[in-house]
Amino acid sequence: MQTLMALVLSLGQATYHVKYTFKNVEATSTEVKGKINCDEKVCEFLLAVPVKSFLSSDSNRDLNMLQVTEAEKFPVVTAKGKFGKEVLALADAKIEALVDFHGVAKTYTISLKDKAQKANLILDLDAHKIDRPSLFGIKIKNEVPMDFDLKWKG
Repeated sequence: MQTLMALVLSLGQATYHVKYTFKNVEATSTEVKGKINCDEKVCEFLLAVPVKSFLSSDSNRDLNMLQVTEAEKFPVVTAKGKFGKEVLALADAKIEALVDFHGVAKTYTISLKDKAQKANLILDLDAHKIDRPSLFGIKIKNEVPMDFDLKWKG
């Protein structure tokens, strides 16, 4: 791919939402890194987030998350893929991304909004072989929504 346009993430934030039966927990990372390289028709992208960078209001829960995701062994979550260049001008779009998390790569559909300034997906913990943590014996839900706020500069 001959790059005609390159965008770099100048500011990125990712938030995941964990659901227990009676409690919701959010954790956010402001250490999202990314780039998009486009030729005349196609763009390739790569996003990366350090697992240790996600923080909630509960440091014990954060420590538990680092243990179950084996953050020392698998320190970064990445998403990469391709999409048509026209997506960067659309208010809403769906693209495919290969997400590598906990040593397992899985393809997800990602919803983009506001000309790729916002993105979201539903992470499948079982697919990534995560032993879901529990609170009072009740495991968290398998589906973990993730939201991204992305500011690109080129």
